[in-house]
Amino acid sequence: MSDSEDEAEQTQKFMFKPSFVIIAIDAHPSMFETRKNEDDDTVTHAFKDALTACYEVADSLVLTSNRRSWNQFGVVVAREDEAATLVEVQNNLLDTVKLLKTECALDNEELRRRYERRTDLDLAAFFLLCKKKFRDIKAAFYKRTIVFVTNDDNPVGGDARRRFAALNEAKTFGASEVSFELVTMKHDFNYGLFYNELFSVYSSKMPLVDEVCEDKDGLVEKLLVSIVFRYTRQKYNFFPFSNDRERYLKVLKVKFFKKAKLFNSDKASRDGKLLKRVHEKSGVEASTQHQFTLRMGIGNEPLKLDLKDKYDIYGNDLPLGFHLCYVSPRQTAFGVCGKPTSMLVVDPHEDLKFFDQFWQYCVDNNRVLVCIKKTRHPEKIRYVELIPKYANDMRMFLIKHIPYCNELKWPNKRLEMAEPPNFNTTEAKKKCVEELVERLTFEYDPRMLSNPSYSRKKAYVKSKLLDEPMEEVADVTVNEEEMEKQIGDVIREMKVLFQLQEMVSKGTKRKAPGRGRGGRGKRGC
Repeated sequence: MSDSEDEAEQTQKFMFKPSFVIIAIDAHPSMFETRKNEDDDTVTHAFKDALTACYEVADSLVLTSNRRSWNQFGVVVAREDEAATLVEVQNNLLDTVKLLKTECALDNEELRRRYERRTDLDLAAFFLLCKKKFRDIKAAFYKRTIVFVTNDDNPVGGDARRRFAALNEAKTFGASEVSFELVTMKHDFNYGLFYNELFSVYSSKMPLVDEVCEDKDGLVEKLLVSIVFRYTRQKYNFFPFSNDRERYLKVLKVKFFKKAKLFNSDKASRDGKLLKRVHEKSGVEASTQHQFTLRMGIGNEPLKLDLKDKYDIYGNDLPLGFHLCYVSPRQTAFGVCGKPTSMLVVDPHEDLKFFDQFWQYCVDNNRVLVCIKKTRHPEKIRYVELIPKYANDMRMFLIKHIPYCNELKWPNKRLEMAEPPNFNTTEAKKKCVEELVERLTFEYDPRMLSNPSYSRKKAYVKSKLLDEPMEEVADVTVNEEEMEKQIGDVIREMKVLFQLQEMVSKGTKRKAPGRGRGGRGKRGC
């Protein structure tokens, strides 16, 4: 395990608190009005889209995250009786995926026959059912969320009694630490008929009409915001005064990018237990065995260090966090980056405003904060510079490592830019290049690119967990035939206009991998 992975694991354990989400799908007749999907010409309705979105979210969590990076969630149909429950909040994730996949496979009419309600919804009784499900969970709650997917903008009709009862139940959301989110797939949804009043009785936040989820993909993105932690947040302290450990600011180290890897989650295992890593040696013997080797030059005997030596070398009494050393201009050049960067933001629970004052001073004077960073015990001293940035409507610092002298490595020969060729520009050449750019322009989505090796591994493990055939992995390599159809004529025209020669070497063969570094040879018998 690398240092960064070890650091993230240790801090996430400290940060994580269990949260729970109930996704309630309304069964009002308006949810079963069919429409044609413009992308694949299939006929669907809002209820099936909501059910499919829940399945895709659950399926994405089987291998991509562990229990520390997503909230456990259940799925219910908006009725006041227990028969409405599809998935319990603390259900095993594998069972959830199988059940939702089976339900999503039903056709539109079968889903309507099973779930469409013929009577008015007793919204107050339904809210009581959701709160009861939260109370039945034996855990220290951090947050409870109800996500209500509906196209019915007036669930109480003209019944004053049902309206009064529903609003009274909504008033108790705050005391029960329950947050209510409304999601609709209807463009002309009228919040003023009922839901504006519901939101006003327990929260000052009013729903916005432009948050309508047009289709299943939009609903998946909306649900992911409530269920999946998009980035890691790790709590630290910021010590602005030298040799003073009593005064500090509470800050968060934020990482917006995660490396794709398979996690060990108890909610995605068959028996509901985490797998255990078994070591051959344990106890005193494991702590004293040789762990590190320090080579002392050619011909000299290497120095072997154990875990105790590491603690002695790295040992210091600095508390975890960032220790301000001085304020200065930029210490590293633009583009020089030795380690992955992250961001430092103020903790929302910090009452003091000094973080903003530090940030504003650095912006006004073009300065950075040079600090000692320590994120775990034991750890060698690392110097970082905190560069002020403004993103996501927040003041934050970019955490950038300052390299030591022996860590600066330059190429043997600096790159030298040759003089650009002097092309004779014509209108025909400009139009040809514009046409090429136009044909290669498309709406980019990060999900278009994937690691084939990781995708195959993920598909294999998932097939074993779910006892299903291994799903096909999409080939993301360039299809030569498709590229020929798309830009072949433009490329041929460009070669003629710019007098470009074919750069194809004929008769060359790829060398077989050798036995040296990076190659695989035959094993001896």
